[in-house]
Amino acid sequence: MSRKDVPNELVCKAYDYCSDFRHPIYPYDLLTEWTGEPEKVCYRAMERAEEAGLIEYGVSLRCGWLTEKGRQLLAKDEGGSGD
Repeated sequence: MSRKDVPNELVCKAYDYCSDFRHPIYPYDLLTEWTGEPEKVCYRAMERAEEAGLIEYGVSLRCGWLTEKGRQLLAKDEGGSGD
């Protein structure tokens, strides 16, 4: 049970999924489901992604969005970088 078990790529994927308002779920809920890690570990991974400049948020971390850097990481992880 460590935040290293929740990679930034997966955090970005959760934020991307939650940005579609048809899915009433928060990123840490998805991360908990996808990784089996406790909610507090997933939340710390989200904080790490914010500190790395991959996500931004207004009032609540659970309602954040991807930055350009986060979108680039997600595209690279999905093979969409055009390489």
